[in-house]
Amino acid sequence: MDLPAFEVASIKPNVSGAEATASYVQPGGRYTAINVTLRMLMKTAYQIHDTQIVDGPGWIDVDRFDVSAKAAEAPSTTAAFIDRARLMLRPMLADRFKLAVRNERREIPVYGLMAARGDGGFGPQFQRTDPTSCDGPERAVLVPAAGAAEPGQPLPCNMSFLRPAHVGARGAEIATLITHLRSGADRVVVDRTGLVGRFDWDLQWTREALAASASPAGVSLFTAVREQLGLRLDAQRDLVDVLVIERVEKPTPD
Repeated sequence: MDLPAFEVASIKPNVSGAEATASYVQPGGRYTAINVTLRMLMKTAYQIHDTQIVDGPGWIDVDRFDVSAKAAEAPSTTAAFIDRARLMLRPMLADRFKLAVRNERREIPVYGLMAARGDGGFGPQFQRTDPTSCDGPERAVLVPAAGAAEPGQPLPCNMSFLRPAHVGARGAEIATLITHLRSGADRVVVDRTGLVGRFDWDLQWTREALAASASPAGVSLFTAVREQLGLRLDAQRDLVDVLVIERVEKPTPD
């Protein structure tokens, strides 16, 4: 099956030395990425975790690039273009980076998301969605944890958001929470909760306190998941789909 492709794409080295990166779509079918590595582009294109990209030369984590691409036909809305743009990235990476990958399943370290309480109860920032409230206006349905850096985010039902060290949802499935947690964890997160249905959550942690043992000044992701959601991240090993890099080259700037 042929994937959709960008009509034009420009890739240039970024030698600014800046730490900040960006990747976004814009009206008119445009995709822009600034100061990104090839690994970052692959994560966007395939919606996978760092640890699911195997092999490849060291420069895929070091060399930075700016990407500007445009689709031949503009989508009806920017939101509708996001998933399509991810698919369009794949043939662009194959063409410009000569990227060739194969799919495998390998046993790698993961975190299993599990219940933390013996009674099956939830934490104060996690609850089952009340379906009778979903016809109402946007609102923040949960009060953030004490000391949280940001206020609750008003949301319509069936929506979620993901920001650095702050994720939330109203009327979302556990699969969305798994995606949120993967963005902040140093391993793939897999669902071991057995929970079905829709849920609301507001989870905040300290970015610098990623490790399981946080500094006194911060709240680690692990602590936040346990105290705010009533769940826990358990270190395990599991068979996971990975992408093995077979061939890749640095792109010719244009």
